[in-house]
Amino acid sequence: MTKPILFAGLAAAALLAGCNKPAAAPEAPAPEATAVAPEAVPAPEAAAPAAPAELPTDHTTPAQKAEVEKAAADAGVPATKQSRTTFVCDNEETIEVRFFPDQGIAVLVRGGQNVELNQEPTASGFKYSNGQTTIQGKGDELMLNVGMMATAKCKAKGA
Repeated sequence: MTKPILFAGLAAAALLAGCNKPAAAPEAPAPEATAVAPEAVPAPEAAAPAAPAELPTDHTTPAQKAEVEKAAADAGVPATKQSRTTFVCDNEETIEVRFFPDQGIAVLVRGGQNVELNQEPTASGFKYSNGQTTIQGKGDELMLNVGMMATAKCKAKGA
């Protein structure tokens, strides 16, 4: 029966120790905020929406579209707008690019690996990059740059 008594003794000692502390100095009142007249504050400029990229022809199959819609429905979210295009490059490599225009990203599928690329401004056509890998093109033509590798020129399959 010594445990409850010991605990009660420790609690009482802690309470008394707290009572012996000096009172905290009162806080200084906060300085009055100066209001700025609304006309003196410049209105933020609305960011100009990015021009829609001139993407290649969408070659997404009905089965792929159905798969995306089913996955979105299963997750309880709206389906993400996307388009897919397969390209054949002059180095005989075949790549696929999945464009997600609302998110400003593209996913390059190359050698079984997915590489996410961010949309970059361009005067015309499209450009996506992550610093290491860049795809750039217009319509059904694309140039692929990966690191120090020579640029591969690619054309949409079936175009």
